[in-house]
Amino acid sequence: MRLPVFRCSFAAVLTAGLLPAQIAGQIPSTPQMRYVDFSRDLDRPGVAVVVGTLGKFKEGKRERLADGSLGSNTAKVSVSGTQYFKVPVQATITPRATFAGDADKPSIAFDVQLARLPDGKEQRQSMTGNGASIEEGTLALFVIASKPKGKRLELLAVIPFDATVDKGPDAEPEFVDTMHDFWAVNQRVHDLQQQLDAADKATDAAAKDKALAALRELTKHDLELRKSQNDPLVSQYVAPLLARARKRIDEPAAPAGGEAPGSGK
Repeated sequence: MRLPVFRCSFAAVLTAGLLPAQIAGQIPSTPQMRYVDFSRDLDRPGVAVVVGTLGKFKEGKRERLADGSLGSNTAKVSVSGTQYFKVPVQATITPRATFAGDADKPSIAFDVQLARLPDGKEQRQSMTGNGASIEEGTLALFVIASKPKGKRLELLAVIPFDATVDKGPDAEPEFVDTMHDFWAVNQRVHDLQQQLDAADKATDAAAKDKALAALRELTKHDLELRKSQNDPLVSQYVAPLLARARKRIDEPAAPAGGEAPGSGK
């Protein structure tokens, strides 16, 4: 579904009480709205999931865009008089916590949408995933992976720290815990989906038994998150796959030389 883009003048934005720096990358307050599904990306070569801080940007040549908008993928605003550019960027990440893969101050390359507002101020947003606001010094969860060519890694997804959402004296450590939970949900979804696919595609009894054994192991232990407010993510994303896995495990075995009862074949 294509989300509507709300168009307004720069003056109307200021009248509404939104400063230019507050327009782009607004993060919803609920875990379900802030969550990013990157489970399929966990199969990528050299994938890493890390919370860290972006270093200084090295920007390439700006390419003028015919159109653009500010805000996240869930709420877009187009401000009249704003100029938009696509800009290639290189930067390093200083890791604070690594959840998957190897991330020793990785160097990444990615594109940003640069918006030059009518007052001359500039804002940068990721052009992948949720369109998050991204600048030098941004603390965020980064999902990165190897590229077929080149030394720098590809940016697959980013969820930035936001002081309007992540509040309090322990905001940054709690942000790390929240991002751990987001990764844990994605990892469990990935593992369940991978073994369900393997069971469906198995061409012999040994391959199917291996996939079902892996599914049994995944259903033995509940996924425990660090922050209870993120538990609804388990119900939304993990529980449906668990139900499919248990149903798959309980299916009667196929008789020798035939299909399993109820297979419809």
